[in-house]
Amino acid sequence: MQKDVLHFVLLYMTRIQQLIMYIIMNRLKKTLNSLLRMQIDYRNEVNNMKIGFFLSSNEDAVSTYSDKAIAIGLKKMGYDIEIIQNKEEKLNILENPFFDAIFFQKTIQCKGHTEQYIKHLKGRVHLIHIDDDFQDMVVKEHIDTLNITDLILVGTNQHKSALAHYTYTPVEVFSCVVDIENYPYTLVRKKDNNPLIIGWQQGCADAYVREFLMIKGPLNALHERYGIELHLYGWHMGKDYPDRRQVVLEALPFSRCVEYQPIKEYLSNIVPQVAKSDIFIMPYNMSDKDRIGKSGFGLKRVMSLGIPVVVTNSLHHRSLIENGVTGFLASTEEEWFDNISALIENIELRERFSLNARRLIEEQYNEEEVLKRFVESVNKHISIF
Repeated sequence: MQKDVLHFVLLYMTRIQQLIMYIIMNRLKKTLNSLLRMQIDYRNEVNNMKIGFFLSSNEDAVSTYSDKAIAIGLKKMGYDIEIIQNKEEKLNILENPFFDAIFFQKTIQCKGHTEQYIKHLKGRVHLIHIDDDFQDMVVKEHIDTLNITDLILVGTNQHKSALAHYTYTPVEVFSCVVDIENYPYTLVRKKDNNPLIIGWQQGCADAYVREFLMIKGPLNALHERYGIELHLYGWHMGKDYPDRRQVVLEALPFSRCVEYQPIKEYLSNIVPQVAKSDIFIMPYNMSDKDRIGKSGFGLKRVMSLGIPVVVTNSLHHRSLIENGVTGFLASTEEEWFDNISALIENIELRERFSLNARRLIEEQYNEEEVLKRFVESVNKHISIF
């Protein structure tokens, strides 16, 4: 009898406890839902912000292409984004602004993006500069602009660290979107080049000759041993920059120099040629301050194509390349020679690098991931999105 009573009491208490827990959980759920609704209402209010992207009118500039992809992606997400590229339209808007926030591409290269034109907007409009160039840090106007803006977005941690010596404005790092559809993956074994092709490219190859020739010794030695060809992309043929091809051809006579083409033609004509490369190289002189802003725009696209890469061992390249997994990092002439030799001699290694690199780009640099990190970086400092 006593056992039955005790069992009944325990059962009754258990049910009371369950009822109490149900009431608590139900109230907690209502509270959480209420908080969520408040958050959504706040976000909706914030997301009604009108946001301008002031970009260069030069459609072929890498930074224009990159920043426009960000703006278009944000617009697809539902944000009220307007892209302005006309200089006079920018100046008119700055006189009578209707944007809550403005993102500026670069600084002194674009009229209307500098301190002179925007200082009167401080405190009235959120000002953000996407600054991918360190080479203008000797210009006072550039530094003054970075000191008046509310947030600076750059492409590398190295650039972020360097800016700490010039400005107290917050700096965040973001990545460009890799338009994977324009850089389709090509299987290593589908290539039948004989001899193997080693590729290199720049938006203005003539401006990077000195750095490219830093590894002329290893490249000549590789040609002697394996008979490699060099396919070098991005030469301006003396049109708007001194023609430096002859310097390269004298040092590396087994080179083929391919003319620069505007972005639309580049995607249709040059990318298929680049995709045929067996190995791609990217040497940089990272002691040159002008290179601090290099964010791997071209490197990521080469990796998307699935071309095994050997690159200069720099801070930013180490954030992209896991040495021996997604590519090789090289610091000395011996490392350049040994790493490229290893790839030439081992097709399985080329395949492994190729697949790993493509997977990295697909997972970490697709539009969704890049835009998510972009929004998070901005919202750390300004509640725009």
